[in-house]
Amino acid sequence: MRFKILLFMILATLQLSAISQKSVEFYVKKHIETKMHSPVQKIETLSSYLVPGTNGWKVYFLSLNVKIKMGKVYKNRTLNQVVFTKGKKIAFSLKDKDGKEYSKILKPRVPNYAYNNEHLLVGNKNAIHKILVMSDPFCPFCQEIVPELIETVKNNPKTFALYYYHLPLLRIHPASYVATRAMHIFQKQGKVKELTDLYHLMISERERNSSIILDAIKVKTGVKFTFEEISTKEIDNVFAFDMAMKKRLMVTGTPTIFLDGEWDPSRFMYKKYISKK
Repeated sequence: MRFKILLFMILATLQLSAISQKSVEFYVKKHIETKMHSPVQKIETLSSYLVPGTNGWKVYFLSLNVKIKMGKVYKNRTLNQVVFTKGKKIAFSLKDKDGKEYSKILKPRVPNYAYNNEHLLVGNKNAIHKILVMSDPFCPFCQEIVPELIETVKNNPKTFALYYYHLPLLRIHPASYVATRAMHIFQKQGKVKELTDLYHLMISERERNSSIILDAIKVKTGVKFTFEEISTKEIDNVFAFDMAMKKRLMVTGTPTIFLDGEWDPSRFMYKKYISKK
């Protein structure tokens, strides 16, 4: 069951001298509790910034832990909410000049802790530009875009640092369960070529037999993993971290690319910084 807050236009003037982050959180908490008749256990601002071209509107990305009644019991659920403020106004919907909802075309900014050594795949951590990518090796768009991105960063280490996050889309690509875990091992070992090779496995994305997938990985890379090697607690923890980052950044598909902390819906903005040598 999915719980979503209807994002309709609600402008409200708060009786405050100015809208602070705490004021926004308080207002949204009360609004959600009234609309859903469910207590908000915790509310956190994930990210906030001025929206370019809106004459002063600011966007807030909030995460709420809500206690929702399901049948006769209450269960905790985490919901994301986007709100906008300007002066003393707060809105749950804001549209651009073309009528598009800003809540659909904006995402939170990447937190600094996402740029850690464990996720640095290629490039230099002190490079001018940071790229964060979330990817599934069986996603057709990932297969087209991500290997080129990796190669570009590898060839421009002073310009870029690429931080790689695994986002296996298991409902449509069950083969990603085994493949992405093997990719993590290659990532940890610094074997970038082998990791990239797994974007071109000669098996169906619907394959569920781990032995068939592991055999295909050996054919492609020359490395034969056992199921035990890809099923460690350490890998479980890594993927839990990646999934938590996916939720924090409100990512819904692959490949998702952030350039210098901001979501790049085009996925190609990094190219404007490529050296012309």
